[in-house]
Amino acid sequence: MENVRDFPECYIDYKKFPGRDGNGRSVCMNKLNSKMRVTEVDSLSDALVRIYKADSKIQEDAFLKTVMDDVEKLSSKLTTAIRQDKVLSNLEDLDSVRDEAVKGLGTLLDGYAAIPIPAKKEAAEKLRAIFAKYGKSITSANYASESSLIESLLEDFSKAEAQESVKALDGVAEILGQIRTAQDEFVKASDDFTAASSAKTESASSVKKPLVSAINDRLVPYLTAMEMANGTVYADFALKIKKEISRVNETVSRRGK
Repeated sequence: MENVRDFPECYIDYKKFPGRDGNGRSVCMNKLNSKMRVTEVDSLSDALVRIYKADSKIQEDAFLKTVMDDVEKLSSKLTTAIRQDKVLSNLEDLDSVRDEAVKGLGTLLDGYAAIPIPAKKEAAEKLRAIFAKYGKSITSANYASESSLIESLLEDFSKAEAQESVKALDGVAEILGQIRTAQDEFVKASDDFTAASSAKTESASSVKKPLVSAINDRLVPYLTAMEMANGTVYADFALKIKKEISRVNETVSRRGK
């Protein structure tokens, strides 16, 4: 006789191994691997919800509906949290890009000021005087303050009296363009971050825990029991759920080897 120990990864809540499918094989459903990444849990939960909505035979099961509604809500929260975390990371990267561009402008102007060519040196000194109002230290300001300062810096460099000097120094117009582009991209990312933050209340890792629990502690044991009790209605749905969980668990297992 088969023993529960023969199926260490399966959800079994019985002393004996009671379930059989139509071919006499043991019924077995794995739980989610605890090492699954938040993105993997998010993708898996989305798949489980799609499978559930596509199976008309199980729609009248009130308990299953409650479980899957919870899975869907938590999955949506996890998606939002992941997106917000990604947007924050992107915001930090874009801030670094504009910081480097601003510092590059200062370094370039310092270099021109050291060149013993009067016309170049004079143009550089005029632009350095404008840059000195801001300095490389603006890159240490908070996001909002730095954005305001960069906009002011770009406005000053765009004025007619500054443009003559900009045109006299190769590369200055190009780096000002880089600052403009970096600033625009940062502002867009900042708007995305604000929008994501308004919808997020928890971190991705904190949302992952109750979602995994809903699947492992409610969905898996319930389907294990119902597949045995009424295979005609639940077998196809349970098999698809098993395959999805096993597929992602296998990915996690391979990663750990």
